Amino acid sequence: MAEEERAVSQEERPSARASENAVAAVLALGSASRDKADAFLDEQVRLARKQSALVEVQTEELREEKRLHHWSLRVRHISDVMKLAFELSLALIVLGLVFAIGAAVWSASREDGLVIDAFTVPPDFAQRGVSGDVVASELLDRLSEMQRGTISSRAASSYARNWDNDIKVEIPDTGVSVGEAYRFLVRMLGHETHISGEVFRTQNSIVLITRVGSQPGSRWQGRETDLDALIDKAAGYVYARTQPFRYAVYLLNRNRYVEADPVFAALAASGPDSEKSWAYALWIYPALNRNELDTALARARRGAELGPNLILAQLNAATVEGLAGHDEQVLSYSRAGDAAWRGKGRGDVAPLPGAVMQQEALAAVAEETADYPAALAAYREILGKQVFAGSDWSSRYMMSVDAVRLHDLTAARGFLGNGSDADMTQRSVAGAGWNLNTFDYPQAAMFAAQGDWEGVRRDLEHVAAMPDARSALMQIQTRIAIWPRLALAYAHLGEPAKAWQAIGKTSLDCYVCLRVRGQIDVLTKNWAGADYWFVRAVKQAPSIPFAYLEWGKMLASKGDLDDAIAKFAAASQKGPHFADPLEAWGEVLIAKSRSDLALAKFAEAAQYAPNWGHLHLKWGEALLWSGDKPGAAKQFALAAKLDLTSSEKSELTRVGHG
Repeated sequence: MAEEERAVSQEERPSARASENAVAAVLALGSASRDKADAFLDEQVRLARKQSALVEVQTEELREEKRLHHWSLRVRHISDVMKLAFELSLALIVLGLVFAIGAAVWSASREDGLVIDAFTVPPDFAQRGVSGDVVASELLDRLSEMQRGTISSRAASSYARNWDNDIKVEIPDTGVSVGEAYRFLVRMLGHETHISGEVFRTQNSIVLITRVGSQPGSRWQGRETDLDALIDKAAGYVYARTQPFRYAVYLLNRNRYVEADPVFAALAASGPDSEKSWAYALWIYPALNRNELDTALARARRGAELGPNLILAQLNAATVEGLAGHDEQVLSYSRAGDAAWRGKGRGDVAPLPGAVMQQEALAAVAEETADYPAALAAYREILGKQVFAGSDWSSRYMMSVDAVRLHDLTAARGFLGNGSDADMTQRSVAGAGWNLNTFDYPQAAMFAAQGDWEGVRRDLEHVAAMPDARSALMQIQTRIAIWPRLALAYAHLGEPAKAWQAIGKTSLDCYVCLRVRGQIDVLTKNWAGADYWFVRAVKQAPSIPFAYLEWGKMLASKGDLDDAIAKFAAASQKGPHFADPLEAWGEVLIAKSRSDLALAKFAEAAQYAPNWGHLHLKWGEALLWSGDKPGAAKQFALAAKLDLTSSEKSELTRVGHG
């Protein structure tokens, strides 16, 4: 029993004692008096209440202790969180400082603009307000003006050195500042070009010295009133040494070819690789303005070779080849120009001129393959864009030419407007136009299409006699654009001696010149001579359809109809959208009594030249020979509404529709 009691826990013992006391109390009360019993019970109640109050106090103390413990834990947690937040904030601040310093270092290392430092000036200049800062600001204004006046198709990102609009006058701060610290980084890590200099007096004049970086300064001297002019010279000096390509273009824009020539020469010979193709591509102009076509050809070809992805180099090569009468090369370079723009070279040319040049390339390809609807579509694309370097009038000019080739004289007159060949010549000589690779004259072409060869002669002789036509560039163009067409006019007017004299002024490697020689022989029925010239023309430009067409017409004139058809087929293969060989083919089929086959050729030709009066006349004749009088009447009615020569009008009257 004693062992069991020892096994009872501490919590059970008070309870047991209380039970024992209760039993003892009951036994005692049973033998005590009533008063004592009541007193005892009251005491017990009082003790119980006191014990209960004590328990409540202890319980409340325990609760308070628990609350304090929880609060202490919360405070400790908040303290830990705040400590962590502080450490993170400190880390972020340090990281931000590191990032800011790194960004400043990176930015400073990329600085490559132009900085004009304050010039040193005489004290009395400064007193009158012409301080060193003012001189530097004047130089800045001149440079900015030159920059704005440089019209170039080149994208700024393609320059080896490009300060573009990043040009400023730098006035140092006093003391130590963030700005001064950054300038220190730029001077240490960047590639800015600093311009400095001074103005000082001599006995009778003032001297302005300007330095570019660490290069020796250049010196200009004049009267004190000449300061503005001296600053202009300094600006040209700075522009030439910091942006040589732009400076050369600036000179070209102002027709200062003699000054531009050595700048391009230096870039082509020893400039960075990124500059050489651009330099060669524009170096053609000083040569052309000295009437040195062979030199321009060499430079243009070298530029195209060095810049296979540069559309400007390809199109300038096409232009010079066009001036030489090399149509096969015009076609090749024009296709290369389109490929360059579609490929890797798009980023080297500014978007607007690049887009215009691509359409010009497409137009040139179309014109060399006689796809005149495609050429007109390309020029319409150009007219839908912002004007760049005369792209508006040159597009309308060429649209007029191409409309004549489509035998749509009404459209040709509309495109030309109130202009004339003389107007266009003046614009071309002035250098305001875009690339023109065919060098035809729309007004003269209209006269030729109407059979008015006296009008052709008069128009071209007027153009050739203009004062502007005596320029070196127009003298080159005259050899492939005026003399051959004048020679053909003389031949049609029955003056073969004058025709051969005129064509004798042209080169034997000129495609149109060879073709005209053949046509002169055709007009005098010198079949062997004509055959000789057309063979040479085809050999020189095997991808171009025009010589095949004219050769076929010659063969048809002498009665070799099957050989003529072979040449028309070749012309059609070289120019799949060329209406003329299809129409001529149809006429030969009529001569072979195969009007039924001719109808298909006329219908196909009408897809490309729907407003050609002569085509509808011959189509009507084929229908008439085939027995389709209503169909013939329909074609004759169409022909009557379109442009016809006087002989064609007589023919229309003769076949029954007047």
